[in-house]
Amino acid sequence: MMADLSAIAEVLVGSFYPPLGWQRWLYPIFRFSIYEDLKQRARAGHEHYCCLAAIAPDRQSHQSAVVGTIELTQRPSNMWTFQRSHQLYLSNLAVKTSHRRQGVASRLLQAAESQALSWGFRELSLHVMTDNTRARQLYQKLGYQLQRVEPTLFSILNLQPARLRLYKALSSPPPSRYRYAESSPCEATSPPRLQDS
Repeated sequence: MMADLSAIAEVLVGSFYPPLGWQRWLYPIFRFSIYEDLKQRARAGHEHYCCLAAIAPDRQSHQSAVVGTIELTQRPSNMWTFQRSHQLYLSNLAVKTSHRRQGVASRLLQAAESQALSWGFRELSLHVMTDNTRARQLYQKLGYQLQRVEPTLFSILNLQPARLRLYKALSSPPPSRYRYAESSPCEATSPPRLQDS
């Protein structure tokens, strides 16, 4: 259980804070912080929270390892009323560098869509930065559309790109030759594993 969270944290920190240059000194702090955030969300026990993990054989050891992850949750649609949104929100899509451009991200998104449908949700949303061309192409290919541009103070000052909020209306489960390994697909402390059928 916790071993999966540790491996997921490793994928996330390697994707968002690679240990290059000065960041290598902060890598352990980033990793610890991400792990603690994951642990807190997993233990919170929210009805509509799920952390999915893609599992594949490691190229060197040939043992199963976490190679990708995505989270989905129901967030408040209004911060003042805390009313729940009719959309599920996707976040923290990350794939190990060694497994990129092999369809892992697409399969994680399809699994998240299937989970959303099983919970009775018909819409998903996510954020992507305007300069993340590869991710934007993937989302567009899978049917995500622009909902709105969300400038931030930093983007207005040209210190970072603006964020795009994308959404997708779900009509039926996406076709997939992958299945969940666990019987309860979204047990938060033991993320489901995607395997070939």
